[in-house]
Amino acid sequence: MLQNKLADEQKVAYQILKNGLKNNSFVHAYLFVGEKGTPKMETAIFLAQSLLCDQEGFACETCDTCQRVKDGNYADLIIKDGTDSSIKKEDILNIQEQFSKTAIEAKERKIYILNMIENATPEALNSLLKFLEEPSEDVTAILICEQQDRLLPTIISRCQMIPFRKTLPNALLQKCRNENMNELDAYLLTYLVNNYEQISEIIEDENYQNARYLAISVLEKMILSVHEASLFLQIEGFKEKKGNDRAQFNYFIEILMRFFKDCLRKDCECQSEQWQELIRQYQKKNCVQMLSVCMQIKDKCNKSVNIKLLSDQLMAEIRRCSHE
Repeated sequence: MLQNKLADEQKVAYQILKNGLKNNSFVHAYLFVGEKGTPKMETAIFLAQSLLCDQEGFACETCDTCQRVKDGNYADLIIKDGTDSSIKKEDILNIQEQFSKTAIEAKERKIYILNMIENATPEALNSLLKFLEEPSEDVTAILICEQQDRLLPTIISRCQMIPFRKTLPNALLQKCRNENMNELDAYLLTYLVNNYEQISEIIEDENYQNARYLAISVLEKMILSVHEASLFLQIEGFKEKKGNDRAQFNYFIEILMRFFKDCLRKDCECQSEQWQELIRQYQKKNCVQMLSVCMQIKDKCNKSVNIKLLSDQLMAEIRRCSHE
């Protein structure tokens, strides 16, 4: 059960939520903050279940209400996800309009979850702020973010912050190894996802597999020619027929960032000979600049940008760094 997992791995978040549920002292807005891979979204669903379940304290996770919340079939629960596209002003206004009406469910409590809220447009954040400034007793907001510094301070101040911490990478990597997972996949996904259950799912995902192939291929080709790597990516990269372009590009850029970080470190936990050989080839290259380029491109990825053009821009900036 998620409750036990939170108690073991997210002690601070668990205790804050436990005290609130035990004392029936709910706030009108929560802000879940933590790095990619921490169970923020799962906990947001669990909190929604706990606020609506007939069981006191944490949700039972098995009743009809809990199941409908989990399946997204609860009428007074709205979820907007800013992972693949930005949350817009219209999304916030639609929530306000719907929640201004009488609740549909018997509990008469309305909940909305905004995932990756830092990817909302400025207009959406301003509308959200107005919504939070005039809280209703029957409405609970759960905001989820990875980069708190991209939120308005006035939004943060109106929420109760719930921090999430990453599992120690070495422990998770060893767990993946114990399950005989491919070494490079285990290493990359330990940093990309940081959750064993998600790793087990994503390792077979087409978007991840395509991104891994593209990233390794680009790194190998760049050793000889950034121009050749650019041509390869233009021809092979991010075709809609091969999956979700934006999801693939997110994995792709994260893998490149992990690689350039490893190039700058003295030690790397990955035992893949392919990965280690690539690192040896890049030791004298401009990895600091390349990492900076990747970070800037990643920041643009979740905005309304053409992924194909973004990949071209990435390679152009890398070529400039390499002075080829």
